[in-house]
Amino acid sequence: MGICKRSWKLIWVFFLVASLGLWPQVSEAAKQVVKVGLSAPLTGDWAEYGNDFKRAVQMVFDKVNKEGGINSTRLELVVLDSRGDPKEAVLIAEKLVADPEVIAEIGDFSSSCSMAAAPIYEAAKMVQLSPTTSHQDWTKKGEYMFRVVATQGFEGPYNARWAVQELKKRKIATIYINNDWGVDANKYFVMEAKRLGAEVLAEEAFTPGEKDFTAILTKIKRLNPELVYLPTFYADAAAILNQAKRMHFKPVVLANSSLFSQKTIELGGDAVEGILIPANYFSTDPRPGAQRFTKEYRELYGTDPNQFAALAYDAAGLLVEALKRVGVDDRSKVRQGLLEIRGFEGATGPITYEHGRDPAKELVKITIKQGKWVLYQP
Repeated sequence: MGICKRSWKLIWVFFLVASLGLWPQVSEAAKQVVKVGLSAPLTGDWAEYGNDFKRAVQMVFDKVNKEGGINSTRLELVVLDSRGDPKEAVLIAEKLVADPEVIAEIGDFSSSCSMAAAPIYEAAKMVQLSPTTSHQDWTKKGEYMFRVVATQGFEGPYNARWAVQELKKRKIATIYINNDWGVDANKYFVMEAKRLGAEVLAEEAFTPGEKDFTAILTKIKRLNPELVYLPTFYADAAAILNQAKRMHFKPVVLANSSLFSQKTIELGGDAVEGILIPANYFSTDPRPGAQRFTKEYRELYGTDPNQFAALAYDAAGLLVEALKRVGVDDRSKVRQGLLEIRGFEGATGPITYEHGRDPAKELVKITIKQGKWVLYQP
């Protein structure tokens, strides 16, 4: 008798919900949106990088949604601030994988953050697609790690050949940030520079957050290097070179693509004039993907983008392409969707994951001239 009463109650609730039209609406709503997480530094010393990510990914998703979404499913971006802190990146990963509506993650900016969070995404079989994580070992941490940027195993030797073979600099000193990325970036540059016959006079590391570089600069100035290599981020580089300028120390400076930001110029002023870096993208690149991105970004934001926006734009585009192939119902399938992509025409050049999850990249050489980033001319 008790069972019958409960059954009648369930039947009554079902008809009530159906009569109000609530059940179909909830079910349909759940199918209409799929979430993508974005983990990036939106505050702190690296905030400009994270906001580049946010602007570029959002413009891709807005365009896709305007065109009808992916099989009528809208993309919703869940933006979370890692502050460049690996502990925060881990908390973000735990939050994203616990939400069944999140199908993939874009980020983080730094290698330290991405490497700390990797085991959580791997265990959840959720793709971790980073625009900029370039540490050589990151994609070896699992099967769900994909990157867009060139690795330090590629960029470091590229920069060393530029310094030694093209610029003819034989006496070199390095100043690098002492985190996962900085150690990796310095290592691959120094290995290739030494192989090419250069003398590395000093390799000076500094702790993230350090503001006073006087002791390091005093030591390096005494060594009189022909070139200083600077694997750092924009805030550090601007501080280092402003302090060097006050010490009347103005060496030739070659750095990583990590400095390709307007913030480098805003914070560094005259001190960063003439600095040399490679880039994964530049606005005058004639390739169709680069020109399409530059035009869209200028129209939307009224300014030229940098490589971090371009790399994030490509990450978002790659994820959209993968979701079109495998659908939005199963996060574990996104990995296969990315692996199936061939010759994706991105803002940073063609991208294929045919031989692993580290795409081959072509770099361009740029410099700061009269307060602007321009193509480097020997």
